[in-house]
Amino acid sequence: MWAVTGWAAATWLKITIALAALLAVLWLALGTGSGWFWAAVIAAGFVEYRATRALVAEWGSEARYAWWWTR
Repeated sequence: MWAVTGWAAATWLKITIALAALLAVLWLALGTGSGWFWAAVIAAGFVEYRATRALVAEWGSEARYAWWWTR
């Protein structure tokens, strides 16, 4: 189970860092006064939300078969 937990945490961290890096580049290129920047922030928030939900679902699916979950 720790392997799945570690995988889910690492995947979540990779996605979060990639989105943060993308937003940092857009912030430098567009600035906060741009509507495109704020659209990208909202889109990144949505992607983060959906990815987190998918990872939680995957982790829960794997956890059903782990020894500590079924006891």
